[in-house]
Amino acid sequence: MPLTDQLIELFRTCFPTAVRNPETARKILSDPENKVLAHHAGDKLMAALVLNGNAVYLLAVLPEYRKQGFGSALLSEAEAICKAAGYDAVVIGAGKEYLTPGVPTSEKEFEETLKPHRIDPGVTTEGADFFKKRGYVHAWGDCNCFDMRFPLEEMPEDMPGVGDMVDGITYRWAVLDDLPGITACTEDAEPPFTKYYQTPALYTGEGDQRVLVAVENGKIIGNLMVSFENEGAGRGSVGCTAVIHAARGRHVGVNMTRIGTRALKEAGLKEGFLGYTYSGLDRMYGYAGYKICVYYMMAKKPL
Repeated sequence: MPLTDQLIELFRTCFPTAVRNPETARKILSDPENKVLAHHAGDKLMAALVLNGNAVYLLAVLPEYRKQGFGSALLSEAEAICKAAGYDAVVIGAGKEYLTPGVPTSEKEFEETLKPHRIDPGVTTEGADFFKKRGYVHAWGDCNCFDMRFPLEEMPEDMPGVGDMVDGITYRWAVLDDLPGITACTEDAEPPFTKYYQTPALYTGEGDQRVLVAVENGKIIGNLMVSFENEGAGRGSVGCTAVIHAARGRHVGVNMTRIGTRALKEAGLKEGFLGYTYSGLDRMYGYAGYKICVYYMMAKKPL
């Protein structure tokens, strides 16, 4: 079996609840810039570390081979490679890409009030404990990172839909002529998001992504990306939420999330999923029905 296929199999076995599009995972694990450190038992890949720059994309050991030093040895080797290359730290998860943003864990790293969670079965603190014992710390300071899920069979019947008006604001699908208004909205609300809205294919209604806008008195005051099956069959997501400063505090973001999520259900999908989310957004998405399903230790170790 080709090495990339073995790595994908190892990833899926060791991280069964991780949500990553199979094509994206394959692209990440086949990157020619990766350094792959591995242990085999005969022809079977039983432990591997995938390093890209100073980011560990994957460290996985099959359950039956854990607590025998394989993971520690691979991590020590990766740290030595990073130090020799002149890096001042090693990070786990997110580099130029990621399989998981950080180390999956069942506990939040920073104490704060978050919406009630519903942690995926099988997610524990085992991985985070492993890295903490080896000098890694949560690198996001006082901010948590997490994913959220919404089983769409739990959606209330009265959830508003595309085309509805709520409190004087109309929520509808965007067309290409809306792009100047969308750009003005993101530039006011979240300038880094502007680039994500510039693709004309988003406005044809034919692809797997569409843009939802909130319009008041002819002006776009909010926009949201709605993605259909972008992370696998039966699963969709909403994101890149932008609401102009003057319209905040009026539940525009919550309503866009609810309406975009209803569009996922009406498309026949089974789950709404929000990946790589962070403190503060849990409230907006939580009001819409999403619950935290896994936390991430955004692990980093100075060298």
